[in-house]
Amino acid sequence: MLWFSLALITALVVAGRDVSVKVLKDLQPLEIAGLELFWSLPILTVGCLLIPIPTLDQTFWWNFILSFPLNITAYFLYLYAIKHSPISLTVPLLALTPVFMIMTGWLILGEKINLWGGAGIFLIFIGSYTINFNRSQNNYFTPFTAIFDDRGSRFMMIVAFIFAFAAVLGKQGMIHSSPLFFSFFFFLIFNIVILLALFLAGNLRLPEILTGYKKGIWLGSLLVTHIGCHGLAISISPAVYMVAVKRSSILFSVLLSWLILHEGEKKTRGLGTLLMFAGVLLITLLG
Repeated sequence: MLWFSLALITALVVAGRDVSVKVLKDLQPLEIAGLELFWSLPILTVGCLLIPIPTLDQTFWWNFILSFPLNITAYFLYLYAIKHSPISLTVPLLALTPVFMIMTGWLILGEKINLWGGAGIFLIFIGSYTINFNRSQNNYFTPFTAIFDDRGSRFMMIVAFIFAFAAVLGKQGMIHSSPLFFSFFFFLIFNIVILLALFLAGNLRLPEILTGYKKGIWLGSLLVTHIGCHGLAISISPAVYMVAVKRSSILFSVLLSWLILHEGEKKTRGLGTLLMFAGVLLITLLG
């Protein structure tokens, strides 16, 4: 059960990173990106040197290139969503990713949704309603509009939609190389490209990156642990099971947001998160 331990560590690290981004109130999203990406570069570089390079075909490079704009967009929207809205309100919306994947599969590929997949979609739908529910609201349709009224929630819904496509491209990239190589190589280039863009645009300065080394090493370590454990876990287990365990990060993120950030609405957001996670499990394992 090594894969389970690695997947669980991945989930915990993702949750830890979410809360860390929120706790660092003195840093803006671009500053967090600079610290995180810069201080993770050394380990990513060493990883790329140690991991065997597989045969790379045209399919690998197409998926690699197409993944770039999607992941860059999702990366920054994710940071802004967590910074501007409560974690317990935004992170659970990532449960919409498998729903979007089912919908795109049905629309584009003609794939059918079975009973379990439909039940999972229903639970996620009810869960997303519940996390925005407030007894003081006179209109029972308010929880639906609340998702679109909150900027962080809107951003996270877009992230969930992007992940539905990025996940497919990433999977293809791993199939045509190896999980570990794709993970480390992709994020090495990803980090370098974003850092160069931020430096050239004047959004980052090297002295600030160096003086913030403690925060940077912490954030960079979380990122690299996430990448490494994800790549190892998915390489030794069925991807569907690994992803299901990794998605428990939404539970850990919400729990940590209560314990560390003291976010409110525990009953409704807690129940909503549980319903959405149950929906993810139904879709991932049985859908």
